Amino acid sequence: MPIEDDKTTIESGAQPASEAASAPKKKGGMLVFAGIGVVAIVVGIALALFVIKPMMSDSGGSGDGSANVESKSDGHGKKSKAKGHGSEALIHEISNIVVNPAGTGGSRFLSASFGFELESAQLLQEFQQKEPVIRDALITILSSKTVAQLTDPKQKEIVRYQIRKRVSQIMNTESLAGVYYTDFVLQ
Repeated sequence: MPIEDDKTTIESGAQPASEAASAPKKKGGMLVFAGIGVVAIVVGIALALFVIKPMMSDSGGSGDGSANVESKSDGHGKKSKAKGHGSEALIHEISNIVVNPAGTGGSRFLSASFGFELESAQLLQEFQQKEPVIRDALITILSSKTVAQLTDPKQKEIVRYQIRKRVSQIMNTESLAGVYYTDFVLQ
């Protein structure tokens, strides 16, 4: 008969002592993991808002006054006046250059934008007139590079040098003060 009593207790919904003790632990463990998840999300959002965003923004400057930039948008890119190191320079941006890197068979792409620092307003006007030719040169140079070349920091500097050299040839000048990556997304 004692065996039947055990059956009836289990069937009637009562739990043995070992199962009853583990049920609150499972609930408590789930609450701990949920709490950790919520804290991780809050910390991630706070980090993004208060640390990463100011580092990435243009207005967060370093405080040394080395670059004051006024942006004016034109049809294709941006032209900006930048004051730095005591002289005025103009920056013209060519944006949204999209290419398939060499050797990918079209399965990957690179989206890049560049800022070109020019030394005079006359050079800026010539640059804007020759922008289609310059865009073609950028596409040619970037599409000839492999993914490995585009991700290696040393190779990126070589690409910057190649772009500067080719654009200087197109513009028939050595007055190209700088070439800057303003956007670079490889997928």
